[in-house]
Amino acid sequence: MKTVLCSDEVYQNVLKMREVRPRDKSKTVGVEDYIPTRAGKARVLIYTPKTPGPHPVYFNVHGGGFVAGKPEGDDYFCNMVCEQYGIKVINVEYRLSPEYACPSDKEDVYDVIQYVHDHPSDYGIDPDRMAVGGHSAGANISAVVAKWALKKGDFSLRCQILDYPPMDVQTNPYQKFFTEGAIPPFVADIFNDCYVEHAKAGDPDCSPIYTPEEDLKGQCPAVVITCEIDSLRDEGEEYALKLMKAGVEVTAKRFLGVPHGFSMSPEAPQALDAMKMMADALKKYLF
Repeated sequence: MKTVLCSDEVYQNVLKMREVRPRDKSKTVGVEDYIPTRAGKARVLIYTPKTPGPHPVYFNVHGGGFVAGKPEGDDYFCNMVCEQYGIKVINVEYRLSPEYACPSDKEDVYDVIQYVHDHPSDYGIDPDRMAVGGHSAGANISAVVAKWALKKGDFSLRCQILDYPPMDVQTNPYQKFFTEGAIPPFVADIFNDCYVEHAKAGDPDCSPIYTPEEDLKGQCPAVVITCEIDSLRDEGEEYALKLMKAGVEVTAKRFLGVPHGFSMSPEAPQALDAMKMMADALKKYLF
């Protein structure tokens, strides 16, 4: 059911965004499956190495401003991690806003990870070697899921991949850094308004940048990627610094001369370098 977080005009714009599919679903390498969650079942794409298991597993979370996107858009990266690094990948599709506001998306991803962790033989995975990561909105989701995992203790994660993460959905996008080629403030404003009521936007489960340092201590190692041409770069780098100050092992890099979203388009400049950085980190922490 549609929420009342945005106007009908904004909602129509969101529906138009969803019409643009990153890749043809019929051409994905991942195998479609459905995993139980508190809200029903979440659709996933599963990539399984040809080597004998049980395998370490990486849970990938796609981007799309919390309002759009499909796991198929990350197919190239997920398949690369699987084929070249021998890591099982479960590429998660979560509920989108404005129909489902924050933290519905995080609940879906968390529940998928917990279910797979609790049924390792069904998925051929090693429950002691798991990682989560995402791109754009998916990075925000991954950061919160990593925080929940530590707090709740249902499972543990070896690392978190935060690829150009939006960590502050409370601050007005018109007040953030902007340069030609970055996400237009009016677009970011739509994403934020659809995702959460402004009065709740400063909640750390919506905007991880506001997480108290005490709650970051003990987090699994993080890899943080930011882009020079991106209005989200400063908050991503600030979050990386907060993690460091809390004693978390962090590898962070700003890619110069590239815009938000570059890493999941293999033909884009430096995309393969970013993919390799993320995949190498998974290999480091999962093996």
